[in-house]
Amino acid sequence: MRLRDRIQPRYVDGADLPDDPPPPYRARLHIPEEMTPYGMEVTERDVVRGSVRIVYEIRCTCRRRWFQRTFERVQVCPRCGSAVLVERPD
Repeated sequence: MRLRDRIQPRYVDGADLPDDPPPPYRARLHIPEEMTPYGMEVTERDVVRGSVRIVYEIRCTCRRRWFQRTFERVQVCPRCGSAVLVERPD
């Protein structure tokens, strides 16, 4: 019997997946009344999801700098044509 015959494809029905919690989430700040200064208002704020975009700035010894959206270990300087070895930031 071949391996392909032994492995059966597994399909997942979208109805079987759990529902995502309803957004937006609420952040609450609870302060005891005895610690609340007179006239201070306590409010609620919506908590939403954001996104992060990482942009790498590369500098050559010829003082030319440029930006990349993806990390590549070796870059070519657009001004002098030198190969620039880049260390990954921590």
